[in-house]
Amino acid sequence: MRFIGGESTGSFARRLADANGIPEEEFWPMLGSCARKNGSPSDPRYSDGYLNAAALERLAVMAGRQVGELQFALPNLRPQRLLPAGNGPVWDWPWDASGCFLVRVCEMCARIKGTSLDSYLAADATWQVCARHGRWLDNRREPGAGAISLTALPEVVEAHQQRLLMECRLGAGGRAAFADAYALLSCWWNLPALHPRAWQDRLRALGRNGRDHLRVAPLLFYPEAVPLARALAARERLRLRGTLTDEHEHAWLARTIELIGTWGVPPEPALPTLALWVSRNPHAPKHAQAPSPASRPARGRNRPLPAPGTPAGHDLDATLGERSCLPWQLGELITTTPTPAEGGWTLNGRA
Repeated sequence: MRFIGGESTGSFARRLADANGIPEEEFWPMLGSCARKNGSPSDPRYSDGYLNAAALERLAVMAGRQVGELQFALPNLRPQRLLPAGNGPVWDWPWDASGCFLVRVCEMCARIKGTSLDSYLAADATWQVCARHGRWLDNRREPGAGAISLTALPEVVEAHQQRLLMECRLGAGGRAAFADAYALLSCWWNLPALHPRAWQDRLRALGRNGRDHLRVAPLLFYPEAVPLARALAARERLRLRGTLTDEHEHAWLARTIELIGTWGVPPEPALPTLALWVSRNPHAPKHAQAPSPASRPARGRNRPLPAPGTPAGHDLDATLGERSCLPWQLGELITTTPTPAEGGWTLNGRA
């Protein structure tokens, strides 16, 4: 069985059962007993199965793989996502996949891996990019909602590659910075007055695939999300070192506003949302004690950047929305009114 990186456990198990001619309803009991009375395996299109450590060992034997290999390839087998030990091998298949979204695997990748079955990724968002084949993948299940070709939008594939590079270099802090940038751009997408011309051009390039605006919105602003994430990460590095001064803050804000302006996003209406992010990541007051050298992030642009309040590695088990300090979702109606809280801004309203 060849791995599909990031695949859901249920999808992998179905492929393994199919390759060995075992009906699914017989395969899962071979892994152990279900945690719930009368529980049964479900459809890997809509939910996922979870194992405890003993059941994982059984799956490793059945797949002819090491436990570590399975945990590296299949996100829902990571230690933090395993079921409690219990008495013996146990599995469960809840109604929904906890902490992830199920996104259909690129069909071209699936063929290369030798499967004709629909396979699914356990992703941190409702979408993914297959950079190898230039395809936009998501969790839509309705007829005709297959992968979207990115041939006409190579900047989206490039943005995805740059995001992976940034997150690889910066770690949890890089993932948090991208989540915050994604939330900011989601807010701006919700307000048509803030749409730059590039988004409209990309929408037209999608043709019929662009008719569902909510579905393709992340695709449209992905190329802007990555440089914005880099800008947020630059400020966060200074803040966590305890070296962010008012002068640094003003210079950073000027550079970021200039960056936003180059995209064609009107800076003035976008400023309140950026100010809210700043207020949720305040720099230490002047009378605060500077962090000790041991607690400061290592210097250098390529050194890991911690995510505040997140135990090391645990952010990998969070969705994109859960990693962000901002509450905005695509499709929400955003209004802002001055209040003493949140640095002078509050949110209300939902579409």
